[in-house]
Order: sequence, then structure tokens, then C-alpha cells
Amino acid sequence: MELFHAHDQWSRRPADERFDSLQSLFTATHTYALTAAEKPNVRVDSLRVEAFEGAVQLLGKGGVPAKLTHWSFGQLAARVGAPAGYLRELPATLAAQNINHGLARRVKDDGDATANLLFHANGSLLLRAITSDKYSRIWNYEVAERLLDMESRGWTPATPDFNKFDDRKPLYASDHDMFAFIMHPDRVVREAGNPMGLKRGIIASNSEVGAGKLRLLRFLYREMCGNHIIWGAEDLVDLSAVHVGNVRGKFANWQVEIKKYVDSSAADDELRIAAAQTKRLAATKDELLDMLFGKRNLGLTRTALAAGYDAVQDGDGDPLTAWGIVQGLTRYSQTTPYADERMKIDRAAGKLLDAF
Repeated sequence: MELFHAHDQWSRRPADERFDSLQSLFTATHTYALTAAEKPNVRVDSLRVEAFEGAVQLLGKGGVPAKLTHWSFGQLAARVGAPAGYLRELPATLAAQNINHGLARRVKDDGDATANLLFHANGSLLLRAITSDKYSRIWNYEVAERLLDMESRGWTPATPDFNKFDDRKPLYASDHDMFAFIMHPDRVVREAGNPMGLKRGIIASNSEVGAGKLRLLRFLYREMCGNHIIWGAEDLVDLSAVHVGNVRGKFANWQVEIKKYVDSSAADDELRIAAAQTKRLAATKDELLDMLFGKRNLGLTRTALAAGYDAVQDGDGDPLTAWGIVQGLTRYSQTTPYADERMKIDRAAGKLLDAF
């Protein structure tokens, strides 16, 4: 199957959000953290916005204005229950009046509502995020730091394998998120009928302002083209965590999974794939679906399992084998519009393949 995660980043990121090395990615994300100032548990009724220099800016109790990023303006609009696009089209004075009215109404409805504020403090103030008191932050530089450590073990930013018209690397970061696609050039997994073998890939992404989950996507793939489409992706495992509750504990598990994947040998993958490709799990489609539906640890409905079976294509293998049905499930997951459902299907596929 094809993965478009890196291509989506490649096609839309401006020049100042692209990086040519893991070290420069880490330096940029670490700088964002060093200039950050966090204000937890701020009462919403202490917040007010005013129009300054033709823009809506936030005023705290001290009366010092803070500019808003595009992202934090959207979060503020969501907090007051108003469409951000509509507010952006209004004159700043009128938009500020609407937001202040919404803040006052929310306080009346929610009582002692609070928010956590994240500022960029470098001479003046820039509001980067407004999150709830349930939000738990993982900094982008913390993720970049783990990837930088992997570089000493031979992992490197992925580069195109063909149509090499663009040599930029799939490393990106902004004031609110980061994304990196890395691979190991030497630990190639040999596969029957594929003389090139399969490379190991990892996509890591995070947002420290509430724009996305902490995510690790590990997979095998054949090649990446010049516009960063990943071709022949197989054996996808999606590990994600939302920034609430014990996300630090989940981040620790995230790091354990990375270390296991980094340290395991290509021979282990080859044996596992060979077993999954050759051993039939059942004699018929119905028998297979009944058997998999009976595995409660997979957590998938029979309808989802049937959709995965039907999604198997030529080149994926026999759908009655573990390898074939796993390829079908991961193909099916990519057609699902809901991220949580995709992750659920991918995790089930990973559990099924890990049994071999």
C-alpha cells in the first residue's frame, strides 16, 4: 500500500518549517521550549481581548497584551463557541467584542472554568496555545531528542529512492508541531519475490499545543519517491497517545517500543514474515472471520474484519494467511476517516502479526 503522511507534509510546509538534519530539528524545537512560558489554571473570567494594531490580542490581569498565533486564535474561538473563520473576517474591534461576550457567557455556564496558557516570551508575548486543565504536554524537542539518539544507531532521515528531483528530507517543525520520517539503510528485511527487500521506517509526530497526538508509526516499506510518497508499505503498527492523563507514562512505553524496534534484527522480521505468509489460519473466509472475531483482544467487529479481508489485493498474499489479512486490514484502515478507528484497526493488525 502507499502512505501519504510524508507527502502531505512535503507538499504544504513552508521553507522555514523544513530541516536538513535531526540535529537542526532538535535545536529548533528545543529553542521553542526555552522561550516558552506556561501559565496553568488561569481563570477564564480573568481573560479579555482587545483590538491592538488591527489584531485581536489577549490581555491578562497585568494589562500586557499578547499576540495570538493562528492556532491559539482558533482555540480561543472554540473556547467561546464561535467559528474561527467568521471571527477572522470581522474587524478586530468587532471580533474582540464577540470573543469577550463569549468568554463572559462561558464563565456563567461553566462556573470556575480554567485554562492553561502557553506563551512565547521573547521581549514581547505571543500566545501559542489555550488548553484545558486536563491537557498534559509532551514537548516536541523531547520527541526530536529520542530520534537524534537513534541516529547514533544508524537511523537516518529517509531520502527518495527514485525520481530524485527533490533531495529535501522529511523533517518538519513549526511553533505548534513536528514530524519526522526516518529509516535504517542497512537493516533490510528480505522477502520472497522482492529482490530489493523491505526497509524499516518510523514516522514520529507530536504537537505541544494540542494540535495533534503523540504518534509513532512503524512499518516496512519498499521505496520512497521524490515527492515523498511511501510505496509498498507493510506491517504497519500505529502507537498513539492523546495529551491527557498519564501521557508521560505512555511516552515511556512509546520509547520502549522504539528501542525494541531499533534493536531487533532484520532476521527476526524475516522469519516472522515468512511464517505469516505461509501458514493459513483457516480454510475459508467465513472460518477465518469467525476465528478472528473470537479473538477479543483484537477488538474488531466482524464487519470490520470482513472489510479487511475484502481489501486484500494482488501482491498482498493469501487473505487466509496472517500476512494477507494483515495487509487487508491496514488497507481498510487507511479508508477510514476517523483517526481513532484507524489506530484501533492498525493495532489489531499489529497484534495479529506479532503472534508469528
